[in-house]
Amino acid sequence: MNDKKNPAEVNKISDLVSFRDEPAPKGLHKDVISLEQIDQEDKIKIIHELKPFGSMYRYSSLIANQSKAPIKEVKIKTRFPEFLDLVRSDPPNMKLDPINLEEDEDKQVRIQFNEIAPESHHQINVFLSPLDLDGEGEIRSYVTFVNNKDFVRALDSKPILILFTPLSIERSIVPSSHITPFSKSTENTRAIKSIGIGVEGQFDPYFHFKRLCQAIQDQNFQLITSNEENRIAWYFGIDLVSGEDILIIGQVIQNKVEWIAVGKNPHLLISLLSKILNAFGAAMIINGTIESIDQIYDLECKYCGTPLSYIPKKGVAITCLKCNNSQIVWN
Repeated sequence: MNDKKNPAEVNKISDLVSFRDEPAPKGLHKDVISLEQIDQEDKIKIIHELKPFGSMYRYSSLIANQSKAPIKEVKIKTRFPEFLDLVRSDPPNMKLDPINLEEDEDKQVRIQFNEIAPESHHQINVFLSPLDLDGEGEIRSYVTFVNNKDFVRALDSKPILILFTPLSIERSIVPSSHITPFSKSTENTRAIKSIGIGVEGQFDPYFHFKRLCQAIQDQNFQLITSNEENRIAWYFGIDLVSGEDILIIGQVIQNKVEWIAVGKNPHLLISLLSKILNAFGAAMIINGTIESIDQIYDLECKYCGTPLSYIPKKGVAITCLKCNNSQIVWN
């Protein structure tokens, strides 16, 4: 018997099966780094700012994770003086903290995120309106989080001083033809304060139009022109402190009351609208229309900040015409 194998068959088997250790392709072997080995020190930042935003201030806090590992259980607290009112927030689920702070009379809001991913950030915004222009205080943010080594770390921002712009208005007579170009000038900014009266019963637009006009006149503005049928009036004045011109438009649309302020200084407009609203609210309490200033509601969408088209009835939701989110203004 011939035990020799055909050379062709041997070559065929060697083509099918390789018994040699082939070198691994380049790039497949990488060093595995655990999250605990990633250094997060000085790579978690808090950035904040306070800016005028229409008729109020927007305070923003941005928590940036510049490391390559996540941080968890992120808690953000923002403290601000009692003379500021929280109108809305972004995210909208932030609420005033019910606890009483022992150190002073500050207010506080808080929110928590489960995680901030590597090389990403979260930003929160609170929108604050002045209640008292004589106040002075600070606003700041505090952040705690659990790092990649399961240690709790804390950050806090530098305080920002809040001191409102003083104003003293002098009447100024201008031709009515001056109003439109002044209002549309790119050098000017505008702020709108839109409110609703939270009382049940029939709304008298002419009564409220007289009250809103009186609140403007109490600040020493000059009436330029008025259309009582459409319930809108234009007033003009000069701020003696800054020397700047200011246009105020008061109007009643459906069942809401609005003031529109136009001028160069946004801080000045915030202070002015706050004074006008306070004067309006005080007059409404004196004449018995409302019992408390708490019955006056800001008609800004709590999601996007756009003025709502009207104030709905008690407990009834209204849909924002811009963002289509539904909300209840008062209960």
